[in-house]
Amino acid sequence: MAGAAAVVLALGGYVTFKISDAAVVKHDKYLAMANDNQFSSTTVKASRGSIYDANGKIMAQSATVYNVIISPGTITDNPKVDNAERDREVQELAKILSEELGEDLEMGVNDLIDCFYEEETKNRQWIRVARKIERPVIDKIKERANESKLTRNLFYTEQDTRRYYPQSTVASSVIGFTNYEGDGIYGVEAYYNEYLAGVDGKVISARDGSGNEMPYDESEIYQTRDGANVYMTINSSIQLKVEEELEKCIQQNDVRERATAIIMNAKTGAIIAMATVPTFDLNDRNSIYDTNSKRKLAEFAKENPDDKEGYDQMYSALRETQWKNKAVTEPYEPGSIFKIITGSAALEEEAIDLETKFYCDHSMIIADRTFNCWTAGAHGGQNFVQAMTNSCNPAFIQIGQFLGIDKFQQYYKAYGFTEPTGIDLPGEAQGLYVTRDQMGRVELASCSFGQSNAVTAIQMVTAAAAVVNGGYLLKPYVVEKVVDPNGNVMLTQDKTVRRQVISEETSATMRDVLESVVNGSGRGSNLYIKGYRIGGKTGTAQKLEKIRQTRKDDLYVSSYIAFAPADDPEIIMLCSVDEPMGYDARGKRVYYGSVVAAPVVQSVLKEILPELGFYTEYSEDELAVLDIAVPDVTGMSLEAAKEKLEEFGLSCDYYGRGQTISSQFPIKNSYIPRDGTVILYTEPMDTVMATVPDVKGCTVSDAKYYIQREGLNFKAGDGASAQSGSLAYAQTYEPGTEVPAGTVVEVTFLTSSEG
Repeated sequence: MAGAAAVVLALGGYVTFKISDAAVVKHDKYLAMANDNQFSSTTVKASRGSIYDANGKIMAQSATVYNVIISPGTITDNPKVDNAERDREVQELAKILSEELGEDLEMGVNDLIDCFYEEETKNRQWIRVARKIERPVIDKIKERANESKLTRNLFYTEQDTRRYYPQSTVASSVIGFTNYEGDGIYGVEAYYNEYLAGVDGKVISARDGSGNEMPYDESEIYQTRDGANVYMTINSSIQLKVEEELEKCIQQNDVRERATAIIMNAKTGAIIAMATVPTFDLNDRNSIYDTNSKRKLAEFAKENPDDKEGYDQMYSALRETQWKNKAVTEPYEPGSIFKIITGSAALEEEAIDLETKFYCDHSMIIADRTFNCWTAGAHGGQNFVQAMTNSCNPAFIQIGQFLGIDKFQQYYKAYGFTEPTGIDLPGEAQGLYVTRDQMGRVELASCSFGQSNAVTAIQMVTAAAAVVNGGYLLKPYVVEKVVDPNGNVMLTQDKTVRRQVISEETSATMRDVLESVVNGSGRGSNLYIKGYRIGGKTGTAQKLEKIRQTRKDDLYVSSYIAFAPADDPEIIMLCSVDEPMGYDARGKRVYYGSVVAAPVVQSVLKEILPELGFYTEYSEDELAVLDIAVPDVTGMSLEAAKEKLEEFGLSCDYYGRGQTISSQFPIKNSYIPRDGTVILYTEPMDTVMATVPDVKGCTVSDAKYYIQREGLNFKAGDGASAQSGSLAYAQTYEPGTEVPAGTVVEVTFLTSSEG
């Protein structure tokens, strides 16, 4: 009996201990476990904010979509469903989901079926098989499920959101995108993710042993806070124009490593456009859009048909490059556009003035290195304005020597090239540069005309803006404001001056100098646009580092930077084209910035300046050569019509046997060149047609001759038509096009100079 009593006492003590342990020592643990079983937490997704352009156009927005969930336990645990019925329903569900979801189904059909039979999954109530599916697809699935009499809740849906980009490819590298969880991982989507994402809500409720929700006085609801809306400084219509012109440039010049352009407000730092081309569709970002990238993939697949892993790695790398914002993430050697930095620094330090003389004998020897000028000849003696217009390398080596290593380094840093600009975009690169300790006479020489150092496009355009805006280095930005769903402004951005680099006086001098570069002492450069005062500088840099790595030659970056109006700059644009490999009409390799990049800048500025409120103001010389409105001579006698046209400086050709003008072409008030020809018809008849000749590659005089010979009117467009040696680059009608006689064919001319 004593032994039995001892056992009872021992068991009682053990039970008492376990009760005490559970009630006191492990109270919190078991309470948490009980709460996990008795309480459920449901997340309520916040709606992600939208992204707008400068004019309020939606660039990114979220919409409701649905995730598809299967519930194997619904029929596995249901005694009313026998095995035969279960098999039928599983097969039918797999068929419906695979046919309606297609590639969106996240597992194979056989894997989906196995979920209903394998021990690990057959009793589960929640297995997601597809994400972010549109409502019409969901409705179709439900309709077919009802028709097939599938068990209720064999599958169900949960609400989610999906990001849409209504403008698809426009500003894709700036806007960026989100991952499957809805968080921004590139561009504005990533940088402003904290504002856009909002805060998810949560509902905590009690459930019984069967999982049914029970009345519970202490249920808690944490409200969602929807994301804020972001308003960019990007003007999407201007952005589209920039992207279109860059695409033309890439096609015409066989560009291998993409091109980029930035348009910035030179007074505030607001980015109006920032493009990297080839671009990609934000709604289909995993596809490769770059033609060269597609070609590389095809070549790899052909040479390595069994190397799927290698192909996938190449695909991923090319896709990653496609997503990058070249203007912010990729440093390059700026070439001659950097001469405006060297020149402005030397003027500010009074190391030179406008009349300081520099001499160019084509080449210049510094220590053991020979530096050549870009031209095959020599520029001889020249002052600062001429040296800038000629883009003379030896002259700028001399300017660098006048400035000295210490001052060069001081201004290089002051202009922001040793630090990121602070633009509100992720992944900004800092650039590469020769430090003070590394710089000797040879390095100073090469850096003075834009070689050896590497900068990003955003660094270059902000520095160039400081040269011409009064000397103020600004912080660039792509977002103007962030506004919460209730209309409250959470964040605003405006002009931020980082520092003043040069004086207002030096800046004004540089504006005049760079305007003269575009005007070319009255000859007209490739950037010249009648009626506008524009300043600019071209640049062509050899990719020295890449040559050493790949043992290739003739790899260049072609650039142009321009600002307007020249006397009070508000718009500044930089275009950079990486590895143009094309040839002109005469079979000559084309890579100068003046030929590759300048046409992009000119075409964009010509279209957007009026849109931005800047209108033509012609000089007397320009007014003297402007096109003239054709007078109406219909109903006049042939002789009277001739006299009338002669009063306007126009000639005529006529067709028909009558003596009275029945029709004319061009019609009245059409504009044609002052020495143009009007086609007159003295009786009703079919319009006389003419064939447009191919004048690309022709000189101005030859192009005019060939066009007029066909009975067409010749017009020299903006650009370098007044410069000797200029060649036709583009024409308004494709060669061989049939047009009415008297039609005006406008031809754009380019010079191959580096100035």
